[in-house]
Amino acid sequence: MRIKSLATIVAIVLVAVPVAAGCGGDDDSGDGGQAASPAPTATQTTTQPPAAGRALTIRMTEFAFDPKDAIAKAGKVTITAPNDGKVVHELVLLKTDEDPAALPKKGDEVDESTSVGEIADVEPGSTKKATFNLAPGKYAMVCALPGHYEGGMYGSLTVE
Repeated sequence: MRIKSLATIVAIVLVAVPVAAGCGGDDDSGDGGQAASPAPTATQTTTQPPAAGRALTIRMTEFAFDPKDAIAKAGKVTITAPNDGKVVHELVLLKTDEDPAALPKKGDEVDESTSVGEIADVEPGSTKKATFNLAPGKYAMVCALPGHYEGGMYGSLTVE
């Protein structure tokens, strides 16, 4: 009886080992190991601000920033600004408590007197980045190129 039980166990092991080996390790799904994975939160369109941090990606298109409302920790913050649009864009940071949709203007342009810096003239398909030393508070992000702000290219940055 023991020999029969032992033979049954050996048979099960011999069948189970190749099956288990086929279930792990080598991902031969035909995509060369390049299975799709979710994109980082900072590069997806979101309805809520991304997690706070000292590195942000703010994507630019016609005529929007993504995310529109970002959060960062105070200190040196590196903003990466890819231009996914078809025309040149820029990202100007203004220290202000004003609503980004209703900023003061000088003539036809947004008043940049409270600017803490900018990422200027990012060509379509290009990416630029800059590091800003930001104090806690509220900031507006705008593209101050002619017609872009009026087209809705503005957002907010809250620095905690």
